[in-house]
Amino acid sequence: MNLILFGFSSCGKTHFGKKLSQLMHRPCIDTDDLVCQLYDQQNPGRRQGRKVTDEVGLEGFRLLEKQAIFSLQTLQNAIISLGGGAVLDSDTRDLLPKLGALVYLKASPQTIRERLLKKTNADGTPAYLKGKKWDDAFWTMVQERTPIYESLPARTIDTDALDEAGVLASLRSILLLEDKPNGF
Repeated sequence: MNLILFGFSSCGKTHFGKKLSQLMHRPCIDTDDLVCQLYDQQNPGRRQGRKVTDEVGLEGFRLLEKQAIFSLQTLQNAIISLGGGAVLDSDTRDLLPKLGALVYLKASPQTIRERLLKKTNADGTPAYLKGKKWDDAFWTMVQERTPIYESLPARTIDTDALDEAGVLASLRSILLLEDKPNGF
């Protein structure tokens, strides 16, 4: 059984995916990395260190992201960390429960905002916020994505309420429960 982590950018999907992968001796697949690999396979030598979104725009990135996720249909016993916007596509949302057990890593908008601001200062503005008033774009994103995240058939872990060990223990418990036939 795959365990699929989703939530806002900077909620800890990649971090906890890698930690859980080490703890449970399972591969960790980050779909953002898959998108880069897919782009590089389709366009050898073109990117040269630039971000995929700089090459194809946000819409092109979403198409590559969808292809990357659909390529995982035969994957088993892995931890999959989705990009924050991966669930915006309805076809992807329909596929995800068939790929594995979904876990929404939920953090408050304030926590996400603080983390993104730190990232933005270090790494540049996230692609989905480029060319917009940062704060307005952030709160619009929260309003658009939260109902989608909450509509998915997933367990929720409130990462604001737990420390790292608590989040990992919760993820491990979910994984062990999902690995048992019929959940028993």
